[in-house]
Amino acid sequence: MANILNLNSPSAQAMPAVHDDTHPPSLGVDMIALVTILLIAAAYHIQNPIMQFETQFGSAFRNASLQPVIPLMLAVAVAALITPLRALRGNPIKLGGAVVLIAYTLYVMLAILAKVNLAGMVMGIDGAVFSARLNDASPMDQLTAHANLTAFLEWAALIAVFAFWHPWSRLKVYRGALRKQSAPLIVAVLVLLAWELLITLFSIQEFLLPRPTVIGGTFLETYPRLVSAGWNTFLNAFWGFAVGCGAGILTGIAAARFTSFSRALLPIAIAINAVPIIALAPIFNNWFGALNPASKIAIVAVLTYFPTMISTVKGLTSVDPLSLELMTSYAASPFAVFRKLRLPSALPYIFSALKVATSLSMIAAIVSEYFGGSTAGLGYKIRDDAGLFKYPEAWASILMASLFGILFYLAVSAVERSLMSWHVSFREK
Repeated sequence: MANILNLNSPSAQAMPAVHDDTHPPSLGVDMIALVTILLIAAAYHIQNPIMQFETQFGSAFRNASLQPVIPLMLAVAVAALITPLRALRGNPIKLGGAVVLIAYTLYVMLAILAKVNLAGMVMGIDGAVFSARLNDASPMDQLTAHANLTAFLEWAALIAVFAFWHPWSRLKVYRGALRKQSAPLIVAVLVLLAWELLITLFSIQEFLLPRPTVIGGTFLETYPRLVSAGWNTFLNAFWGFAVGCGAGILTGIAAARFTSFSRALLPIAIAINAVPIIALAPIFNNWFGALNPASKIAIVAVLTYFPTMISTVKGLTSVDPLSLELMTSYAASPFAVFRKLRLPSALPYIFSALKVATSLSMIAAIVSEYFGGSTAGLGYKIRDDAGLFKYPEAWASILMASLFGILFYLAVSAVERSLMSWHVSFREK
């Protein structure tokens, strides 16, 4: 029996891997490729002041705290796209594409993070020009030539992405995904059409509810400003998420280990979690200062802490008794039981709480900004636009907040899939 359970035994190593072809491939590689394309385009625009300040797409990435994140995200996306590296062997096209993507990523990281623009150095352009805003003294001819040169690098990187992606060979996957998601897509289209027609039919005033076409047009006009405001709000949501969920997981581990501590903490958790967020926001703004990001982060942390803590306790204590008895019979230490049994069993519960916390964190960050604070976030912008009867702009801000929340959820889901690829729920997909 011990030999059967030992996965490192020769008999286990000799067993062939079973591959299930009954389930269609997912759209994971397509999402990674699309994200990589977006980041390549964003990195190209923020390298050059002309592209950053004179184009609508480039102006969406003028936020100083957002720009350093783009090359880091590009490095992660490229690493995910070209993995596994063993697939490059014997495939010169993919190998060349990997070299191009890695080289472009390093070039972008030098240009944005280290402020060393290699193309500008080759053209004899002062490096300070790339960090300054455009003015009458800016060397426009040189910057235009630089934009044209780096456009070739951008296109080379985009072609390299398609060398890995091959979307033309995945039409069957897209048709399957479209059939699978046809019901929610049809419902979404019908809701938008009904929204548009009912407003026109009953002559509903715009200050009550703008039409979807008006909201969409306003969003396309204002998204550069909304991206910057959304990023500022997202930062508060992210750091509050990290603090609240991190503390919740650690406290949950301690509560699962010491039952008396769990029984004492659980009523307090339920009581505080029942307090409305609109009651906490003014109090925290008074404690930390309305303009201090710590007040927003604290509100997010409180809102995300208790669901994560409760889910962690539930996951750590919901262990299969037979598995626990088996490990006890092998004289496993408490740490070994935790690492090999309790924690893997708790991961689905923890990630379920984390995915719920992504939405809660964005809600808490926006509500905290709504009740006072910096004017650079979405909460203030929604309140300001609604107060000035600019309802299409307010709805456009709500749409941007939803997009950030969806991206946050997808990022946590991607981490979950990478850490839990062994779980049955992912093997069946």
